[in-house]
Amino acid sequence: MASNYPHEDADKLAYEKSEETYKEWDKYWKAVQLDKTESIMTVTQGTPIDWEAGTARGTGDVHNKSADSDKDRRWVFAMRHGERVDHTYGNWVPHCFDDNNTYTRKDLNLPLRLGERVGGKDSYAKDTPLTRVGQLQARLVGEGLRLAGIPIKHVYASCALRCVETAHYFLEGLQADNTVKVKVDPGLFEYKMWHLIKGMAPFMTPLELHKAGYNVDLSYKPYVEIDTVSPESLEDFYKRNEKTMHAAVDDTESEGGNIIFVGHAATLDLMAVALQRLREDNTDQKPYQISKHLLRVPYCALGAMKGKPWEIVAPPCPPSINSSSGRFDWKILLDL
Repeated sequence: MASNYPHEDADKLAYEKSEETYKEWDKYWKAVQLDKTESIMTVTQGTPIDWEAGTARGTGDVHNKSADSDKDRRWVFAMRHGERVDHTYGNWVPHCFDDNNTYTRKDLNLPLRLGERVGGKDSYAKDTPLTRVGQLQARLVGEGLRLAGIPIKHVYASCALRCVETAHYFLEGLQADNTVKVKVDPGLFEYKMWHLIKGMAPFMTPLELHKAGYNVDLSYKPYVEIDTVSPESLEDFYKRNEKTMHAAVDDTESEGGNIIFVGHAATLDLMAVALQRLREDNTDQKPYQISKHLLRVPYCALGAMKGKPWEIVAPPCPPSINSSSGRFDWKILLDL
């Protein structure tokens, strides 16, 4: 059958990922039929999640300060990036770029367009953008804080493209003034050793990001610079994140205003430890570690702290849950 549309030559795009999704849904429907289960969360994620209580049946203490009478305390948030293209579609670049580095969207959840960058498609393969759903997830968190009456004055993002995009679309949902710009800081990037085996792309420069339409602060000088070739230890990783977070909090204290760090799944843990180390009454410093709960930090998960004294509190807006969706093959209708 001849292809009439550009996207029809990408029938194998996200095939493996779609099959994984369909297997999860197959488990769900079997559970519904056999066990009369009402919640997909108990099938695909194991432990039921009680969002109303603000916990996933964890063992840690939750300090709910949503009713705090002291409204002058600063909020500091940490958020993971939104849904990423590579984890949604797998090996997507060969399907969407031609030999001239021209990008064509082959699925509605892929970005409408991609900005020019050093390395072209090879760089996008190693430094993935957000899906359209990922963009929406970021907007929803911004909208949630806006409706909760929480303004954000300082936005810091990891240099990974998916994090810069998440910060940008978060600000759109927040409907923040255009003067609130994304400060791109490599100090917030995740552990480099997770990437060095396959190689890391050069990160997009602030100017490349600006030309691609992202609201980044071109005058910002990062607290930490990193390269994409040398290894680092876990201690190096912890220290550069701590340095960035401590400096951001200290340097904005006199000006005031709430802060958000947009990064990776580990960013929420790192913020929780880093800011508690700023407490004047902290005599026993909690060590940094890669949390056993890392896989329970979904896209655009939001962690919240208030200071001073710095403590973990319940986020002022609800979380969001969305289901997975595989790629539809319209040709199955021909078999009817």
